[in-house]
Amino acid sequence: MSRLDTVAVGWGGLAASLGLMLGAGRDMPVRLAIAGASFFIGGFLAGVRADARRPLHGLAAGVTGYLIHAVFVGLARLIDAFGGPDAPALLPGTRNEWLVAAGWALAVALLGGILAGTWLRPAGQRRRNDPRRRGGRRGGTAARRLD
Repeated sequence: MSRLDTVAVGWGGLAASLGLMLGAGRDMPVRLAIAGASFFIGGFLAGVRADARRPLHGLAAGVTGYLIHAVFVGLARLIDAFGGPDAPALLPGTRNEWLVAAGWALAVALLGGILAGTWLRPAGQRRRNDPRRRGGRRGGTAARRLD
């Protein structure tokens, strides 16, 4: 069993956390759109960087994005305690809104990892009914023998 590539998960999580920081304090639809885009990119980047188990790397990047966001909110609270600007909320909105946003973001990160795995699958592992393989080795339908 191979381990998670921490570099892949870290970079993907960093990309995902940017969406959480950009979407903080905005209305729910805007926050969902920003989180969806950044978590998809983060999951995709983690999946592309990983050697195996790309969907799991995408999901792990999403979780890491939330951990990175929590660290930044903690630092902002520390700065706020010393007289700096107000810190953002760790869980913006109501609990239900946050759960919906977190579920959406993690699902989209997983989707990014799945897409990376689909695009980077070696040619011998594609399904038999894949339209890119129709016509055999000789090319498309024009090269088929008529019996």
